[in-house]
Amino acid sequence: MEFADENGIMIIDECPSVDTVNYNEALLTKHKSSMEQLIHRDKNHPSVIMWSIANEPRTADLMADGYFGQVAKFTRMLDPTRPVSAAIAVPLTNDRAARHMDILMFNRYNGWYSNPGELNMITSRVVEEATAWHMKHQKPVLMSEYGADTVEGLHLLPPFVWTEDYQVELFSRHFKAFDILRSRGFFIGEFIWNFADFKTAQTVTRVGGNKKGVFTRSRQPKAAAHHVRRRYFKLARDLEDAPMPEDLFPYLSDTGSSCGQTQKDEL
Repeated sequence: MEFADENGIMIIDECPSVDTVNYNEALLTKHKSSMEQLIHRDKNHPSVIMWSIANEPRTADLMADGYFGQVAKFTRMLDPTRPVSAAIAVPLTNDRAARHMDILMFNRYNGWYSNPGELNMITSRVVEEATAWHMKHQKPVLMSEYGADTVEGLHLLPPFVWTEDYQVELFSRHFKAFDILRSRGFFIGEFIWNFADFKTAQTVTRVGGNKKGVFTRSRQPKAAAHHVRRRYFKLARDLEDAPMPEDLFPYLSDTGSSCGQTQKDEL
Protein backbone atom coordinates (compact mmCIF):
# COMPACT_ATOMS: atom_id res chain seq x y z
CA MET A 1 0.00 0.00 0.00
CA GLU A 2 2.86 2.37 0.80
CA PHE A 3 4.51 1.55 -2.54
CA ALA A 4 1.22 2.39 -4.28
CA ASP A 5 0.98 5.68 -2.37
CA GLU A 6 4.50 6.64 -3.42
CA ASN A 7 4.19 5.59 -7.07
CA GLY A 8 0.72 6.79 -8.00
CA ILE A 9 -0.90 3.35 -8.27
CA MET A 10 -4.64 3.49 -7.62
CA ILE A 11 -6.20 0.71 -5.55
CA ILE A 12 -9.74 -0.62 -5.32
CA ASP A 13 -9.64 -2.04 -1.78
CA GLU A 14 -11.76 -5.17 -1.33
CA CYS A 15 -12.84 -7.16 1.71
CA PRO A 16 -12.61 -11.00 1.63
CA SER A 17 -16.22 -11.54 0.59
CA VAL A 18 -15.99 -13.97 -2.33
CA ASP A 19 -18.86 -16.01 -3.84
CA THR A 20 -21.04 -14.67 -1.04
CA VAL A 21 -24.33 -16.53 -0.56
CA ASN A 22 -26.59 -17.82 2.25
CA TYR A 23 -27.44 -14.28 3.32
CA ASN A 24 -28.38 -14.01 6.99
CA GLU A 25 -27.89 -11.76 10.01
CA ALA A 26 -24.80 -13.59 11.26
CA LEU A 27 -23.09 -13.22 7.88
CA LEU A 28 -24.14 -9.56 7.66
CA THR A 29 -22.56 -8.86 11.06
CA LYS A 30 -19.29 -10.47 9.95
CA HIS A 31 -19.40 -8.63 6.63
CA LYS A 32 -19.81 -5.26 8.32
CA SER A 33 -16.99 -6.09 10.74
CA SER A 34 -14.73 -6.98 7.80
CA MET A 35 -15.45 -3.66 6.09
CA GLU A 36 -14.86 -1.78 9.33
CA GLN A 37 -11.46 -3.43 9.79
CA LEU A 38 -10.52 -2.78 6.16
CA ILE A 39 -11.42 0.90 6.29
CA HIS A 40 -9.76 1.40 9.67
CA ARG A 41 -6.56 -0.11 8.27
CA ASP A 42 -6.43 1.61 4.88
CA LYS A 43 -8.45 4.82 5.01
CA ASN A 44 -5.37 7.05 5.25
CA HIS A 45 -3.75 5.64 2.10
CA PRO A 46 -4.24 8.14 -0.76
CA SER A 47 -3.82 5.27 -3.23
CA VAL A 48 -7.19 3.82 -2.15
CA ILE A 49 -9.83 5.27 -4.47
CA MET A 50 -12.79 2.97 -3.83
CA TRP A 51 -14.12 0.28 -1.48
CA SER A 52 -15.29 -3.02 -2.98
CA ILE A 53 -17.66 -4.87 -0.68
CA ALA A 54 -17.60 -8.22 -2.53
CA ASN A 55 -16.17 -10.22 -5.41
CA GLU A 56 -18.58 -12.25 -7.55
CA PRO A 57 -21.32 -12.53 -4.91
CA ARG A 58 -24.47 -14.50 -5.78
CA THR A 59 -26.49 -11.35 -6.42
CA ALA A 60 -29.31 -13.11 -8.27
CA ASP A 61 -30.51 -14.34 -4.87
CA LEU A 62 -33.66 -12.58 -3.60
CA MET A 63 -31.93 -11.77 -0.31
CA ALA A 64 -28.99 -10.05 -2.04
CA ASP A 65 -30.91 -6.81 -2.53
CA GLY A 66 -31.46 -5.94 1.11
CA TYR A 67 -28.20 -7.53 2.22
CA PHE A 68 -25.91 -5.51 -0.04
CA GLY A 69 -28.00 -2.41 0.50
CA GLN A 70 -27.13 -2.62 4.19
CA VAL A 71 -23.43 -3.34 3.58
CA ALA A 72 -23.13 -0.43 1.14
CA LYS A 73 -24.91 1.95 3.53
CA PHE A 74 -22.68 0.86 6.41
CA THR A 75 -19.55 1.34 4.29
CA ARG A 76 -20.58 4.89 3.33
CA MET A 77 -21.23 5.67 6.98
CA LEU A 78 -17.65 4.64 7.82
CA ASP A 79 -16.18 6.59 4.89
CA PRO A 80 -18.41 8.98 2.93
CA THR A 81 -15.45 10.25 0.87
CA ARG A 82 -14.93 7.24 -1.42
CA PRO A 83 -17.34 5.41 -3.76
CA VAL A 84 -18.60 1.92 -2.98
CA SER A 85 -18.79 -0.95 -5.45
CA ALA A 86 -18.65 -4.74 -5.88
CA ALA A 87 -17.35 -6.95 -8.68
CA ILE A 88 -20.52 -8.49 -10.08
CA ALA A 89 -20.45 -11.69 -12.12
CA VAL A 90 -24.13 -12.50 -12.67
CA PRO A 91 -25.93 -11.21 -15.79
CA LEU A 92 -27.50 -7.75 -15.63
CA THR A 93 -31.02 -9.14 -15.84
CA ASN A 94 -30.50 -11.32 -12.74
CA ASP A 95 -28.56 -8.93 -10.52
CA ARG A 96 -30.16 -7.37 -7.42
CA ALA A 97 -27.19 -5.53 -5.89
CA ALA A 98 -25.81 -3.09 -8.49
CA ARG A 99 -28.42 -0.45 -7.68
CA HIS A 100 -26.77 0.03 -4.29
CA MET A 101 -23.32 0.76 -5.78
CA ASP A 102 -21.82 4.11 -6.75
CA ILE A 103 -19.76 2.64 -9.58
CA LEU A 104 -20.69 -0.52 -11.49
CA MET A 105 -18.03 -3.22 -11.86
CA PHE A 106 -18.58 -6.44 -13.79
CA ASN A 107 -16.41 -9.53 -14.34
CA ARG A 108 -16.84 -11.29 -17.67
CA TYR A 109 -14.69 -13.82 -19.54
CA ASN A 110 -15.85 -13.49 -23.14
CA GLY A 111 -13.81 -15.77 -25.35
CA TRP A 112 -12.81 -17.95 -22.41
CA TYR A 113 -15.47 -19.29 -20.02
CA SER A 114 -18.08 -17.86 -22.38
CA ASN A 115 -17.72 -18.87 -26.05
CA PRO A 116 -14.11 -20.10 -25.83
CA GLY A 117 -12.20 -19.61 -29.06
CA GLU A 118 -14.75 -17.16 -30.47
CA LEU A 119 -12.64 -14.01 -30.72
CA ASN A 120 -14.90 -12.21 -33.18
CA MET A 121 -17.77 -11.78 -30.72
CA ILE A 122 -15.75 -10.21 -27.91
CA THR A 123 -15.78 -6.52 -28.86
CA SER A 124 -19.50 -6.28 -29.53
CA ARG A 125 -20.43 -8.30 -26.44
CA VAL A 126 -18.35 -6.13 -24.11
CA VAL A 127 -19.71 -2.90 -25.61
CA GLU A 128 -23.28 -4.12 -25.41
CA GLU A 129 -23.07 -5.33 -21.82
CA ALA A 130 -21.25 -2.30 -20.43
CA THR A 131 -23.76 -0.04 -22.15
CA ALA A 132 -26.66 -2.02 -20.74
CA TRP A 133 -25.33 -1.72 -17.17
CA HIS A 134 -25.05 2.04 -17.61
CA MET A 135 -28.46 2.43 -19.23
CA LYS A 136 -30.19 0.56 -16.43
CA HIS A 137 -28.52 2.29 -13.46
CA GLN A 138 -27.15 5.56 -14.93
CA LYS A 139 -23.82 5.16 -13.17
CA PRO A 140 -20.17 4.95 -14.26
CA VAL A 141 -19.05 1.48 -15.41
CA LEU A 142 -15.74 -0.36 -15.42
CA MET A 143 -14.78 -3.91 -16.37
CA SER A 144 -13.17 -5.39 -13.28
CA GLU A 145 -12.05 -8.73 -14.75
CA TYR A 146 -11.37 -10.20 -18.18
CA GLY A 147 -8.68 -12.51 -19.50
CA ALA A 148 -7.63 -15.98 -20.65
CA ASP A 149 -5.38 -18.76 -19.36
CA THR A 150 -2.08 -19.11 -21.22
CA VAL A 151 0.60 -21.76 -21.09
CA GLU A 152 3.99 -20.09 -21.15
CA GLY A 153 5.73 -20.55 -24.51
CA LEU A 154 2.80 -22.21 -26.29
CA HIS A 155 2.17 -20.74 -29.76
CA LEU A 156 -0.24 -21.75 -32.53
CA LEU A 157 -1.44 -20.08 -35.71
CA PRO A 158 -4.28 -19.28 -35.96
CA PRO A 159 -4.51 -18.27 -32.28
CA PHE A 160 -5.89 -21.16 -30.21
CA VAL A 161 -7.06 -21.26 -26.59
CA TRP A 162 -4.22 -21.60 -24.02
CA THR A 163 -1.64 -20.09 -26.40
CA GLU A 164 0.18 -16.80 -25.84
CA ASP A 165 -1.11 -15.72 -29.25
CA TYR A 166 -4.70 -16.22 -28.15
CA GLN A 167 -4.24 -14.17 -24.96
CA VAL A 168 -2.76 -11.28 -26.97
CA GLU A 169 -5.59 -11.37 -29.52
CA LEU A 170 -8.25 -11.62 -26.79
CA PHE A 171 -6.78 -8.54 -25.11
CA SER A 172 -6.81 -6.62 -28.39
CA ARG A 173 -10.51 -7.34 -28.92
CA HIS A 174 -11.20 -6.02 -25.41
CA PHE A 175 -9.02 -2.94 -26.00
CA LYS A 176 -11.12 -2.03 -29.01
CA ALA A 177 -14.30 -2.35 -26.96
CA PHE A 178 -12.87 -0.17 -24.18
CA ASP A 179 -11.90 2.57 -26.63
CA ILE A 180 -15.43 2.60 -28.07
CA LEU A 181 -16.94 2.72 -24.59
CA ARG A 182 -14.59 5.42 -23.30
CA SER A 183 -15.70 7.71 -26.12
CA ARG A 184 -19.26 7.46 -24.79
CA GLY A 185 -18.34 9.07 -21.49
CA PHE A 186 -19.55 6.58 -18.88
CA PHE A 187 -16.82 3.92 -19.08
CA ILE A 188 -13.98 4.58 -16.64
CA GLY A 189 -11.72 1.55 -16.32
CA GLU A 190 -10.31 -1.74 -17.63
CA PHE A 191 -8.78 -4.38 -15.35
CA ILE A 192 -6.99 -7.50 -16.59
CA TRP A 193 -7.16 -10.65 -14.54
CA ASN A 194 -4.40 -11.33 -13.69
CA PHE A 195 -0.96 -9.86 -12.96
CA ALA A 196 0.82 -13.22 -12.59
CA ASP A 197 0.05 -16.94 -12.65
CA PHE A 198 -0.67 -18.52 -9.26
CA LYS A 199 -1.24 -21.93 -7.71
CA THR A 200 -4.74 -23.30 -7.15
CA ALA A 201 -6.26 -26.49 -5.82
CA GLN A 202 -5.73 -29.55 -8.01
CA THR A 203 -8.47 -29.77 -10.64
CA VAL A 204 -8.75 -31.04 -14.21
CA THR A 205 -9.57 -27.51 -15.44
CA ARG A 206 -6.22 -25.97 -14.43
CA VAL A 207 -2.77 -26.71 -15.83
CA GLY A 208 -0.62 -26.34 -12.72
CA GLY A 209 -2.72 -23.45 -11.41
CA ASN A 210 -4.43 -20.36 -12.73
CA LYS A 211 -2.56 -19.25 -15.86
CA LYS A 212 -4.33 -15.98 -16.60
CA GLY A 213 -1.30 -13.89 -15.63
CA VAL A 214 0.44 -11.61 -18.09
CA PHE A 215 3.51 -12.70 -16.14
CA THR A 216 4.45 -16.25 -15.21
CA ARG A 217 4.49 -17.39 -11.60
CA SER A 218 8.23 -16.61 -11.55
CA ARG A 219 7.44 -13.09 -12.84
CA GLN A 220 8.72 -13.52 -16.38
CA PRO A 221 6.73 -11.65 -19.06
CA LYS A 222 4.47 -13.45 -21.49
CA ALA A 223 3.81 -11.90 -24.90
CA ALA A 224 0.74 -10.25 -23.39
CA ALA A 225 2.84 -8.27 -20.91
CA HIS A 226 4.63 -6.47 -23.75
CA HIS A 227 1.29 -5.99 -25.51
CA VAL A 228 -0.25 -4.41 -22.42
CA ARG A 229 2.78 -2.16 -21.92
CA ARG A 230 2.39 -0.82 -25.45
CA ARG A 231 -1.32 -0.33 -24.88
CA TYR A 232 -0.91 1.72 -21.72
CA PHE A 233 1.86 3.91 -23.10
CA LYS A 234 -0.23 4.52 -26.21
CA LEU A 235 -3.17 5.53 -24.02
CA ALA A 236 -0.91 7.81 -21.99
CA ARG A 237 0.19 9.55 -25.17
CA ASP A 238 -3.31 9.83 -26.62
CA LEU A 239 -4.99 10.99 -23.40
CA GLU A 240 -2.23 12.93 -21.63
CA ASP A 241 0.30 13.66 -24.38
CA ALA A 242 2.88 11.65 -22.41
CA PRO A 243 6.20 10.76 -24.06
CA MET A 244 6.64 7.30 -25.56
CA PRO A 245 9.69 5.26 -24.46
CA GLU A 246 12.11 4.47 -27.27
CA ASP A 247 12.07 0.72 -26.61
CA LEU A 248 8.30 0.39 -26.91
CA PHE A 249 8.42 -1.14 -30.40
CA PRO A 250 11.10 -3.37 -31.95
CA TYR A 251 13.30 -1.70 -34.56
CA LEU A 252 12.20 -2.39 -38.14
CA SER A 253 13.82 0.23 -40.34
CA ASP A 254 14.91 3.84 -40.38
CA THR A 255 13.06 5.50 -43.25
CA GLY A 256 12.67 8.97 -41.80
CA SER A 257 11.11 10.34 -38.65
CA SER A 258 7.59 10.95 -39.98
CA CYS A 259 7.35 7.56 -41.68
CA GLY A 260 8.92 5.90 -38.66
CA GLN A 261 6.30 7.43 -36.38
CA THR A 262 3.52 6.26 -38.67
CA GLN A 263 5.00 2.79 -38.64
CA LYS A 264 5.01 2.80 -34.85
CA ASP A 265 1.43 4.01 -34.70
CA GLU A 266 0.28 1.24 -37.00
CA LEU A 267 1.99 -1.38 -34.88
